[in-house]
Amino acid sequence: MTDGTVMLEERRMRPTFSVLILLVASGMTLATEQVPDVLYYDGIKLSLRTGWGHPSPLETYYYQNRLAYPFRGHSTANYRGHVAVWKIQDAGFYLSAIQTDSDPNGGHERVVKTYKPHEYGVVSKTRPPSQNGDVLADWFSGILDCHTKTEGGYGTYFFHVRDGSVVDMQVITTEDYKTLSEPGTAHLWTEDLKNKSRMRILNSNYITYYYRLNEEDGIEYKGQNCRLETGYDRLSPLFGFYDDRHLNWPYNWQNLDKSGAPHCRWRIEDDKLHLMGVELYSGLSFYSIDTEKLDLATLFRDRVTDGAVDANWVSGVYVIKHGSVAQEDAGWPGYAFTVFNVTGYTYVRIEQGRLTESYTVPEDFDAYDMPEDADPGLIRIIEDYRLPSVLGTSSAATDGSTDQAQNALSSAQAVIRSEHRTRWALGIHTS
Repeated sequence: MTDGTVMLEERRMRPTFSVLILLVASGMTLATEQVPDVLYYDGIKLSLRTGWGHPSPLETYYYQNRLAYPFRGHSTANYRGHVAVWKIQDAGFYLSAIQTDSDPNGGHERVVKTYKPHEYGVVSKTRPPSQNGDVLADWFSGILDCHTKTEGGYGTYFFHVRDGSVVDMQVITTEDYKTLSEPGTAHLWTEDLKNKSRMRILNSNYITYYYRLNEEDGIEYKGQNCRLETGYDRLSPLFGFYDDRHLNWPYNWQNLDKSGAPHCRWRIEDDKLHLMGVELYSGLSFYSIDTEKLDLATLFRDRVTDGAVDANWVSGVYVIKHGSVAQEDAGWPGYAFTVFNVTGYTYVRIEQGRLTESYTVPEDFDAYDMPEDADPGLIRIIEDYRLPSVLGTSSAATDGSTDQAQNALSSAQAVIRSEHRTRWALGIHTS
């Protein structure tokens, strides 16, 4: 194993506290309500909810394929930087178009452009696009939460999608919500109401799963308790054991008895990566996390030795955050938050669970402004850490935007990460 240390500079975004806390039917959510995607179903135009608990299915395409996110966030109302247009046809879930906006003249007038999926590198795993360019979203599994106005108020359309196929659909009216919310009446529900209740549970599980999936793993490195940079855009190494497929995780949102996101504790000792424990993270509280310790033997059977699992399925470059946990006053009565104060980073290369290379850099390190005499090994490991771009060739979507293709941490990701820091500052993430 080789090891290096480098001193460089990074301009960091400071967290802001202009946050609106909203209450929605599924629970509490944070920040400005997001502009929805669009879904066409049976001749009806529906608004497809997006947000922290409901990432756009287009976002999950890049996360799950480990691709650099190509969109720019221009507004707190649209962090993801796009509006995707979807349709359901013959029980298939299709991406029809991608809309983005820009301000080419530097004024206040947004110009909306529409692209076909292939212009942003989106392809189906199982079939070519249709003649009009629609792409089967067979990478997506989850719950679509859609709504439209009705004469009686709002109608909510829920679609349970598995690998791009709609396996169940429920329409829940305002009256249905009232009935389902009445305590002590479950024994009187019709089969139709039971199915609607089940869909609500699935949706709640799905929200909780993605909400908690963003928590970073813990890792012990050189005797220090550190953080491993993970989240829904940088999946925990645990998912490699499950073929990077959320539905293979036994406690995914479809598990009605026990559901949640995995939170792992790792250890690097004698250049070997071990999984020391897994907890199930759930709950929608801002200020605490519902946790449950999982039995490693149940998850890994005979792979457990002396209370640990040899993580020999893990290969790739990862970032370890050094620092410490602190409680800080939020600045107004009754509010305090838990933060992880970063003091440095270590890039590590792991091959089949073995540490082969590492480079430690300070907290103010800037990976995009390195001096010409930077260690070639450091440059190489950073390049390997960056996600590949889908915008490597010129197209209508990329003309005049080559920096999008070259910068793996796009402006949209920077906005999202800034909002994540705000969530930490408000005490949403606890240690």
